[in-house]
Amino acid sequence: MEQLVELLLKNGIKPFSYFPKAAELEKKISHTDLSALVILKLKEQLTMSELASDLGAPLSTTTSMAKRLEKKGWIERTSSPKDQRVIMVYLTEEGKELARQANEMMEQALGRIQTALTEEELEQFVSLVLKVVKSLQQPENEYNASIKKKPAIRKISIDE
Repeated sequence: MEQLVELLLKNGIKPFSYFPKAAELEKKISHTDLSALVILKLKEQLTMSELASDLGAPLSTTTSMAKRLEKKGWIERTSSPKDQRVIMVYLTEEGKELARQANEMMEQALGRIQTALTEEELEQFVSLVLKVVKSLQQPENEYNASIKKKPAIRKISIDE
C-alpha cells in the first residue's frame, strides 16, 4: 500500500483531499505541501529537481513551496557537498512529525479499504489504480491513439 501512496503522490494525485481527518492538518498545511513532506519522509533527502519531479510540478513552483516550508521550520535546504549549485532538501523534526501524522491518516484510510475488499479485490483495485495513473501520465494525443489501436474483443462460441 505504501507503494500505491508513493505512486499517487509522484503522479500529482493528492490522496489527502479524500481523507476526512485531513481537515485538521489543513489548518496548518496545504495538500500539496503535505504531499512534499510525505515524499521527503519516504525518500529522506532529495535535490530540488528530484522533489519537483516527484511532485509533478515545475522547479520554480517547487522552489517557492520549499522556501515557504523552510520559513515554517518543516524542511531545511542546504547546498550539496558534491556540487554547490545543487540544493538538497530534507525534513526537520517538526516536518517529520507532520509527515508521520499524514502517513498515519493514510494508513488508517487504506486499512479501511483493505478491510472492505477481499484479497482478490484488493489486487484488482491496485492493478486498476496503477492502470489509471499510467493513463493519466500519457499525453492526451498518445492516449487517444492507444485506444484506437486496441482490437475489439470478440466472443467466439465453441460447439462441442
